[in-house]
Amino acid sequence: MSDRATAVSIGAAACVAYLAAGFGLLTDYDYYGRLAQAFLAGQWWLSGAPPWLNELLSCGDGRYCVAYPPLPAILTVPLAAFLPSALAQVLVSRLAGGVSAGILYLALRALGIARAVAIAGAVLSAVGTTLFFSTVDGRAWFDAHAIAMPFLCAALLFAARGDAPWLLGAAIGLATLSRLPVAAATPALALLLARRTGTTFPRALGGVVLGGFPFAAAYVGYNLLRWGTPFDAGYARLAEGDVFFSHGVFSPFYIPRHLYAIFIEPPQFVEGTPFFLRPDIKGMSLFLTTPAFLWAFAGLRHVRRDPRIAIVAVAALLALLPDMLHATVGFAQFGYRFSLDAQPFLIALALAGDARTAEGWRARPSWLFIGVAVLSVAINLYATIAITRFGYWQ
Repeated sequence: MSDRATAVSIGAAACVAYLAAGFGLLTDYDYYGRLAQAFLAGQWWLSGAPPWLNELLSCGDGRYCVAYPPLPAILTVPLAAFLPSALAQVLVSRLAGGVSAGILYLALRALGIARAVAIAGAVLSAVGTTLFFSTVDGRAWFDAHAIAMPFLCAALLFAARGDAPWLLGAAIGLATLSRLPVAAATPALALLLARRTGTTFPRALGGVVLGGFPFAAAYVGYNLLRWGTPFDAGYARLAEGDVFFSHGVFSPFYIPRHLYAIFIEPPQFVEGTPFFLRPDIKGMSLFLTTPAFLWAFAGLRHVRRDPRIAIVAVAALLALLPDMLHATVGFAQFGYRFSLDAQPFLIALALAGDARTAEGWRARPSWLFIGVAVLSVAINLYATIAITRFGYWQ
């Protein structure tokens, strides 16, 4: 099979897996589905605010605005035209998350990774990380991650393949219209593009910025409509009076709580039930959720030998930095969902830790890595069943 056919097969299989895992499941937090229906009515606001949608913000007389960026709602519009809002939202979430697996495969191949290793990475991303549960659940916070993933994977693909800078900028712009923190990875991706094409970094970065400018302008306009200011005032308003935001929305003082969430946060131990290890609503360590990510540390050994790996590592750090400065660690969640803002880069680093050698990439992953990847899939399947079908941490 060609790489394109393989990517289509992986993406289609992931979509089927997500749709099957989420069969019969809806969400009460259908912010984007409701907003999509409002868009169809020519409104950028909702006319009502149900009490359980407590993050809707007043933005005029009888108007309530969704605090988050609008791309998930925009992509939900076609289905929201004839489906209930919650169903439309979760279906788009599952389809977007599934498609990302195929695009990630192509991005990994563009980085020079062998076919079998790239397939393992794409499968690990789809069903061995918190992307699985988050995409299947489809509530607004998780939906935003699912919608951003295919565009973030596409950004890595365009940079690694040496495509036009404006195309990379457009991919980053679209991803940012779903998850704002991913914009921080722009300099690293522009550097990867510059190295691949042999151009200068300033020229590559300028083209990327130019490609992303229409999407930034659209977001500024959206903020003007909602809040009457070009800045994103929604998050600041959500933080007002919240005990977790004792140092504002962003602060270095919040980094320790994120380090604890990433490295240490355990599951709950509950006796008298088959699911005696229950996912905690606060989250769970990234490396307990996906043990295969431990290979990312081994991948860092190659940053001097392979500049592409070094750039990918910097992209991961930049994408995670805004999240680690944020007051909350992402709950409610399974795992550490903010890791999804850097997931394509983390997958590439983990694969490098296993299959990159001084001579180049091995043709297939090691049996140990495959075994731990299977364990990662089992953990995420277990958690998805426990939470969605048995109501744990609801």
